[in-house]
Amino acid sequence: MDKDIKSITGQIINYIFESQDSLYKVCEIETADSKVTIVGNFPHLDEGLSYQFFGYMKETKYGEQFYVESYQRSDNFTKSGLISYLSSDKFYGIGIRLATNIVEKLGLDAINKIIEDKSNLDDIKGLNQTKKDFLYEELKNNIQTEQVFIRLFSFGLTHKMVERIYNIYGLDSVNIIEENPYTLIYDIEGFGFKRCDRLALDLNFREDDIRRIKAALVYTITMVCNEYGYTFLTISQLILSTKRLLGNNNILDELYNDAIDMLIRDKKLIKEDDRIYIGYLYNAECKVAERLIKINDTKIKGYSREKIEEALDYVEGKLELSYTPLQKEAIINSLLNKLSIITGGPGTGKSTILKGILYTYARLNNVSISDDTFEYNVLMVSPTGRASKRMVQTTGYKASTIHKALGYTQDGVFQHDELSPLSQKLIIIDEASMIDIVLLNNLLKALLNSVQIILVGDSNQLPSVGPGNVLFDLINSPIFKVTRLNQIMRQARDSDIISLSSMVLSQRIDYNIFNKKKEVFFYPFDAKGLVNGLFRIIDNFISKGGDLLTGIQILIPMYAGISGIDEVNKRIQEKYNLNTESIIRDDKFFKKNDKVLQLKNDTVLDVMNGDIGVITDITKKDEKDVLLIKFDDRIVTYKASDLDNLSLAYAMSIHKSQGSEFDNVILPILPNYSIMLKRKLIYTAITRAKKKLIILGDLKTLDLAIHQLDLERQTTLTYRITNSVTEDLSNKILDPDIPFDTMGEYGMEGITPYTFMDE
Repeated sequence: MDKDIKSITGQIINYIFESQDSLYKVCEIETADSKVTIVGNFPHLDEGLSYQFFGYMKETKYGEQFYVESYQRSDNFTKSGLISYLSSDKFYGIGIRLATNIVEKLGLDAINKIIEDKSNLDDIKGLNQTKKDFLYEELKNNIQTEQVFIRLFSFGLTHKMVERIYNIYGLDSVNIIEENPYTLIYDIEGFGFKRCDRLALDLNFREDDIRRIKAALVYTITMVCNEYGYTFLTISQLILSTKRLLGNNNILDELYNDAIDMLIRDKKLIKEDDRIYIGYLYNAECKVAERLIKINDTKIKGYSREKIEEALDYVEGKLELSYTPLQKEAIINSLLNKLSIITGGPGTGKSTILKGILYTYARLNNVSISDDTFEYNVLMVSPTGRASKRMVQTTGYKASTIHKALGYTQDGVFQHDELSPLSQKLIIIDEASMIDIVLLNNLLKALLNSVQIILVGDSNQLPSVGPGNVLFDLINSPIFKVTRLNQIMRQARDSDIISLSSMVLSQRIDYNIFNKKKEVFFYPFDAKGLVNGLFRIIDNFISKGGDLLTGIQILIPMYAGISGIDEVNKRIQEKYNLNTESIIRDDKFFKKNDKVLQLKNDTVLDVMNGDIGVITDITKKDEKDVLLIKFDDRIVTYKASDLDNLSLAYAMSIHKSQGSEFDNVILPILPNYSIMLKRKLIYTAITRAKKKLIILGDLKTLDLAIHQLDLERQTTLTYRITNSVTEDLSNKILDPDIPFDTMGEYGMEGITPYTFMDE
């Protein structure tokens, strides 16, 4: 429904709520004939002055409120309002008497007259030079700030964008934007090329302006690398893709080449043969290869195979376990080599092997895994909080996220690096398929050369969200000893979930598996009927004593559309959470008892990306709204400013579910998800379920999806490790004559497989 934009004019008489960490405010204003509550994002406006607000009326639980989209100062002052403003605490030493004298002498246009010429204050009785100077400077600063905000709003920017710009640039905001609006892409989160480009063209920038072409090139390679997981593009790919973004064939090719040369000269891009890299990805890939070679070449006093086998025999007896020959080989290889990888799917015993590694290492060193000396020497990490918690449950030994182990701060700094390395001699990294090249670089920087590294992961799962193809590249490098687990353990052989995952990998599904109705189920639905189908399944689940918040998880590939994550979460919240206690911040709406997902690592709150919690209360602390959220057995307090890092979690993306397991999973597979549906995505989703998997949708779409191979990512890590970076990379490069579709910020243009993946 279109908003009915209107304007109201009045004076602020009361600030009902004023956020301490944003521009968000709730105020009461007095118009010519009534009082109105206004809500919006704007700087602190002065009481006593008149403003014209543009926006729309909205009915809320607090009554009718006016939502402000933009505003401007009105010249419609009243005498009493102007006197009240000038005598406020804002202007030191100007009391009611002096303020009255100023208004009596200069009239209702006093502010403009003072700013235009400070000498207009000379004849004001009782006003000394110090007070004149202070009043003049304050009025000038106030109006400059307001003019900046008004001009920023005139660019068609949202409240959040205006706030971010002003927080970075201050009073220089307008000048910087008018000089080069493309600067926003690099400096301020949330600005893409298309928004900045429209702004630039509105400011009469030429389509062939070199600043525009440079910005488009950097934006294109950044977005393509982040969406596709590549670490480089060829020059041809970059230029063709950028042309697609600009949509203008009249720009001369030589301008693109000139712009690339300038960016290389300014060290914004790096060229190696015919490949172009973003600086930080090039550096990360080079450093990872360099560190791994150094670690592998550093000799340590290790243990003989016989000693390891002897210790493993002892552990089998102590733990009352019986490892298969392949599992034993995995444990022995891990402890015998500096760098090793264990890869295998569900049911192959990876968790049991991890436990065997820990206890065998402890036996070799004559310590207990509960000793402080063991913790000083052995570290278990994973990319997500949920994965690390699962490691603790299956091994009984302490584990953490990689970020936490490295001392990641809220400022985005890792406290452990080459100058402050970790002490451990053995590092076990689980869910290694999720690690991107940048995170691996930060981890390796903090490790000693004498360290042993064990990577554990499922190479058939989705690769990392970020750039790089770490597990795949390292499996194919010559310096890692790789053990491939291809035997399903006896206790897992009867699992229809594991059987289905194997069928997906083999691209041959026996659909009779759904007729057994034991662990895997299929029900036909289309996009329009999906939500009602979910309701029926959830109603049945709850009627049998199931808990929606903890017992069932919906996994969906995309955020957008009537069957996307956002819409499903909204509909489930409306139907199943009838609580009236709620909190709204911008487009975020949460209720008490909502299931929520943490979207980013937060070291202050000690909550990690992918953690799932439940809102136990919405209350006030120091007169500010806060949420109390239970993560496992811990209650965390969220301020309003923390809500940007939360989303509803009744449904979540398959990518966000990596590293997690859920008792019961509902997996919609619909034709309108087709752009996302690939074999690894389906495999990853299926293997999240422990007890039951319910697929809703279309079997034809499922069959098409498992035959859609994920394209190999363009990376050069393996080649750097083998010191053969000059050899032919053509098998790693997609057709160089076909431009990539870069991410469209609006509508459906330029969609890539990662457009809807994660917020």
